[in-house]
Amino acid sequence: MAGWTPPAGSTTRWLLACMVGLGLGLPLATLWDLALMRDLVLPPAWRVGMATMALRALGGAITGFCLGVAQAWALRHTYPSLPRLRWAGATAAAGFLAALASMAAWGLLMLQYEERPMLAFLLAGPLVSGLCGGLLYGLAQGFVLDGAVVARSRWVWLVTLGWVAASALFSLQWLLGVAAMLTLAANAVVGGVIEGLALGLVTVGAFRFMPPRPVP
Repeated sequence: MAGWTPPAGSTTRWLLACMVGLGLGLPLATLWDLALMRDLVLPPAWRVGMATMALRALGGAITGFCLGVAQAWALRHTYPSLPRLRWAGATAAAGFLAALASMAAWGLLMLQYEERPMLAFLLAGPLVSGLCGGLLYGLAQGFVLDGAVVARSRWVWLVTLGWVAASALFSLQWLLGVAAMLTLAANAVVGGVIEGLALGLVTVGAFRFMPPRPVP
């Protein structure tokens, strides 16, 4: 569909959706994780193993669901045929898998960087978790986009780049000492909004190259 441009307001809605989705999803995921770590819920002896990782990864599904719902709201005018429930579900599933991958990646990095500077650890961690999460989110959402857009070849790569940038900015809070001045929940809110802004800014340009499929 040559010459197609997204409807007016699409950019603003998308940026707002990414910021609100992660600004709400990350604090809820943080509260979920904190609740699991209470002795009455999950005794210390049970805090290891795949079952516990899966429980903690539900926080990623919460984040993904919040992000997916907000993004589906933003896309309702741009792509009316996009199945919004499938989009939210795919984003939640990607969030769950991304959380599992991120925990595994951070665990391996902790083993590798025990004797190395903390700066290297804080730089490598976001890069690895951003790449894993971005690919999972991009692929999951790309499958849903296939039925609504003509071409989405740029989507996976832009989402991956967006998540790497978002993770790097979140880590920057620790490097600059900003996170240390905030409570854990407040840091999650601020970090989520910053991550959402980075993700939205990187990915919003993709819609110019993804015209909607013609309605039969």
